[in-house]
Order: sequence, then C-alpha cells, then structure tokens
Amino acid sequence: MQTPAAAAPAAPDANEQVAAAVARARAAQAAWGALTVRQRARKMRALRGLLIRRMDHVIAVIREETGKPAVEALGHEVMIVAGLIKAYEKRAPRVLRPKRVGTGILVNKGGTKIYQPFGVVGVISPWNFPFSMPGIPTVAALFAGNAVVIKPSEVTPRTGALLAELAREAIPGHPDLVQVVHGAGDAGAALVRSGVGKIAFIGSPGTGRKILAGAAETLTPVVMELGANDVSIVCEDADLERAAAGVVWGAISNAGQVCMSVERALVPERVYDRFAAAVRREMEALRVGGGDEEYDVGRLIFPPQQAIIQGTVDDAVAQGARVVLGGRAVSGDGLVYAPTLILDATPEMALNTHETFGPVLPLVRVKDEEEAVRIANSGRYGLNASVWTRSRRKGRKMAERLHAGMVMVNDVLINFGIPELPYGGVKESGFGRMMGDEGLLEFSQVKAIADTRVALRRELFWFPYRPKQLALLKRLARTVYGTRG
Repeated sequence: MQTPAAAAPAAPDANEQVAAAVARARAAQAAWGALTVRQRARKMRALRGLLIRRMDHVIAVIREETGKPAVEALGHEVMIVAGLIKAYEKRAPRVLRPKRVGTGILVNKGGTKIYQPFGVVGVISPWNFPFSMPGIPTVAALFAGNAVVIKPSEVTPRTGALLAELAREAIPGHPDLVQVVHGAGDAGAALVRSGVGKIAFIGSPGTGRKILAGAAETLTPVVMELGANDVSIVCEDADLERAAAGVVWGAISNAGQVCMSVERALVPERVYDRFAAAVRREMEALRVGGGDEEYDVGRLIFPPQQAIIQGTVDDAVAQGARVVLGGRAVSGDGLVYAPTLILDATPEMALNTHETFGPVLPLVRVKDEEEAVRIANSGRYGLNASVWTRSRRKGRKMAERLHAGMVMVNDVLINFGIPELPYGGVKESGFGRMMGDEGLLEFSQVKAIADTRVALRRELFWFPYRPKQLALLKRLARTVYGTRG
C-alpha cells in the first residue's frame, strides 16, 4: 500500500514526544499485563460496546479525513475493529492459556508453554484505513497484555487518535494504555528506535525497508503488511456476471486505495470479451462523488497519489493498452479519479507489476487458467488473490497453488472481515500475521518451561560419563528412535 516515504532521522522534538509516550505506556503495561486474559477480555468488551455506541462520531471523523462513503467507513473500519474484539473475547483465553506438551523419552520431565507480552508495541499505520489498520494490531496487542503506542499517518491524524480516546474512556483504570504520537517519518523513525518490544507496520515496501533497517539497530522484532498487486483469476466456467460485480467492487472500493484491491484481472481468451462487457456495465453504473450525497466512489485521500495513478495509466496507454472508461481525474482539485477500465493490458506493464493504489482495473487476456496461475505467481508481491469458478474443488486447488498469504474463492476482500482468519502476505507483501489466532501469538512471546517430576540423585545425561551409561543410551536410542529394515 502506498504511504508517504519515511523522512530523515528524527528531530529532537519527535524523539522527546515518542520517549515520553513510550514511558507512559510502559508504566501502564505493568498492571495491564498482570491481569488474566479473561480479565482483559472483559475490559476489551467494554471498548467494543463504546465503539458501537460512538460509531456515528467515528464514521463522521473518518469521512471528514478520507472522503470515503459512509458504508465503507462503517464496514471497512468500525465493524472490522469491533468484530476482531468480539472474536478475541472468545478466542484469546483459549489461545493464550498455558499449554502442557509431551517430553518424549524424558518421562520424569514436564513441559509447559506460556505466553507473555512484549511490553510496549509500536504501531505505525497508513492513511487508507486510518481506524482499522492501527486498530487491528492494537487490539491483538492489548489482548496479549501489551500497551501500545500508535503513530498514525500524518494525513489522517484525527482518525488515528480515535482508538486511544475510546480506550481511555472504556478502560478507565488504565488511562495510559494506548498512546498516540503524531508526526511524519521522523516520529515513526523515533518510535522504531525507542526500545519498544515490537513494531507493527502497515505501509509501503520502501518505508518497510527503512523501518527494518532501524529495527535492526536494536534487534526489535517487526511484523509487516506491505504493498501488493493483487490478482483475480476469472476461470472459463465462472459466473461472469457475479465475477464482474465482485471484481469491480474489489478494484474500486475505497477508490482503489486498498492493499488488497484487485489490481489486475487475468481472464482466459474464450471468455475475455464477455467478461469485459460485464465489467464495463458494472463500472458505468458507479456513482462518483463526495460530500453528503450517496455515492459509491469517493476521493483520493493522499493528494500525491493522483500523479502516481495517472502516470501508471499513461504508461499503459503508451504501451498499447486501451482506456475504455475513466483514465483521468474528474474534479477540479484532482482528488476524485474516475473509475478506470483498461483493456489489452499485458503482464509486463507497470499496472500489473507495481501497486497503482487507485480506482483502476486492467484486464489481461491469457490463454487459459494455467497461464493465469503462472503469471499470477511471477510477481514480487503476494498479499491477496481471488479465483472465480463454479467448481469449489477447482477453486480450492487453484487457491493452494497461488503464491499469496490470502486467497478468496468467488469473492474479494471479505476475508478482511473474517477475524478468525490470519491476515498477511508473502514475498514483498510482508511477513508475520495479524488477525486470527496467529495475530494473538504475533504479539506474544512464548516461554518454554521444563520442570522435574521426580528428582533423581543424578540425571541420565549428567557427569561423569561411563561405558555403562553409553551402552544404556545406545539401547534406548535403538528402541525409541530406530526403524526396522
């Protein structure tokens, strides 16, 4: 996903702001981490309730800063965070409880895994989903017993601070549990170097590399969700009308400013023209606007993004692609970009290799589904993908073959709304997982504890080493580990 590039090393004021916020969060974490998971879950339930009671206010702030439709502010932001909290209320006590494990031949030993917080987690989040993107790692980190310092995008600062405000009110005994620091790349860089226990970053690969370099100085672990050029494969047996509606929604929702957006659709030549016609009908029906009226496609959130989108479209045209809808900004300030359909795109175009991050959908003609899978897997990204087919079995098999952290069959984006599923990518789309049980474990440190059930005078492997001891161990190895034949 596109984010403003990280700036130069932090100015003293950013360092001081971050250091103070981390110190407050660290002080608050001690009491929060001492609670049981069930106690934390009850307090997080109060946060969920407050979020829903205040959702109209949250939606209004999101829309003011981003211009997105109210349905998207509710469905992509408020409901994502509320749904994750509700899922973790039930799952966290089970996932994070101590677990006994087997000890193999060491029958007089006991083994236990326990899950402990990192302490303070730093969250650096983008502008395209300014509430849910910081909200997802923050919720998981809090359930795991951490305190959090959020550095929201400087493009959407008010929305980025909302979760901390709600947490302060909903969890009154822990007012410093969620901190917010504002600023550009200097504040993010200061947070990375601040000594927090872990960093969660959602943004562009370029900024991600800078964060990794900074985190390497202090060996701070990082979980990252980065850019993408997500693909839809429309099989020959797909319901083309449904696929067209779904692919258009996946490409154009949030004005295409979604890391999981459908940025390219690979379509076998036998159904290409029919699918293109269905897509065109769907896109022509979209309402483009802003303000208080009902509309489907809002404005671009980050003004410099318009030039990136236009440059990518112009490059495709120069290489032989055809713009059949859109292809330009439609407002005086350039921030409302027309939903754009591009035909005769080829896999080598920047449209299909880089993240456009705008309301642009290129259709690529392929020979068959095998070629589609090959092309889909050849890129450097691997966040999300979708497959459209009437055969659930074929859809599942193709999903398993695609190099992506997440795959949808006969739908798009909706896995983002399934909190039980892990969220994250492969290759240059990032590493680690948020959401799902894996998200809870991502913000926990597992500790292995081995204890002795029966304390012998001497253990089998202790000094002094003797021939009888070696002979006994050999017999034991053959009996326990050996195979016949």
